[in-house]
Amino acid sequence: MNVTRDRVLKRARYLKIGLIICLIGMWGCERPQKVSIVAQVGNRHLTKEALERRIPPPFAGTISPKEKQILVENWIAEELLYREAIRQQLDQDPEISDRIDRAVRQLLASELMARTHARDAEVSEDEILTYYEEHRADFERDQLELRVRHLIVADRNAQTRAWNRLQKGEFFEQVAREVSIDQSAVNGGDLGYFTEDMVNPSFWAACWDAKLGHRIRTRTELGYHIIEVMDRNDTGSIRDLVDVRSEIQQRILTERRRAQRAKLLAELKERIEWSVDWKQLNSAK
Repeated sequence: MNVTRDRVLKRARYLKIGLIICLIGMWGCERPQKVSIVAQVGNRHLTKEALERRIPPPFAGTISPKEKQILVENWIAEELLYREAIRQQLDQDPEISDRIDRAVRQLLASELMARTHARDAEVSEDEILTYYEEHRADFERDQLELRVRHLIVADRNAQTRAWNRLQKGEFFEQVAREVSIDQSAVNGGDLGYFTEDMVNPSFWAACWDAKLGHRIRTRTELGYHIIEVMDRNDTGSIRDLVDVRSEIQQRILTERRRAQRAKLLAELKERIEWSVDWKQLNSAK
């Protein structure tokens, strides 16, 4: 038996384990400063700075002391379980070792691509406008869209009172906020844009009958309505740039990232020796 070789392999396994733990967020590998240590398991430390990095960005600055305590307890549990797994030599199990190796490779490959993408993550207004003009057909509406505001009340008398207030010149938004029993009341009755398949059939039929800019009174199984069609976008019309800007930006970034990945892989294939035996693959049982 080659003792030196076994020691090297064993050390490599430990290094691999340490790397994967660090990569998945157990940021206790750094040299600690005594003033910032919040927890310790054996010779590993969790610093205050490392703990802060474990908090997802959307919750940074809002996490409670109790939630921080849970994070610390989770770190301690992970460290204890990790140490016990090493004591039981689980890292020497071929299947586990292979999973660790694949996880490390996937994490590093993902980080490489993330950093590559980050260097060119801006999309200019010119790019967005050019894409919009060249792909207008992609943004055609395949259904009629209506923008409607309405109010709904429980009986005809309440409907009549609301109608009379509107006829006297009161703002629709104000009347809707005060009397409508629909959730849209908080928005002044504005339902935004919708298509036929998004609303109650009888309500759609009533909106269909209303002329653009006119108000109508109607009744459905939902109650007594006053409806005003604010805008109408016919089938086949093109969505405005402002409505699809975010979608275009994401499309451009997706295409750019796909191209960046293909270019990088092509360069790496030129630089690094590689091969594949398709016959061997296809003959495998």
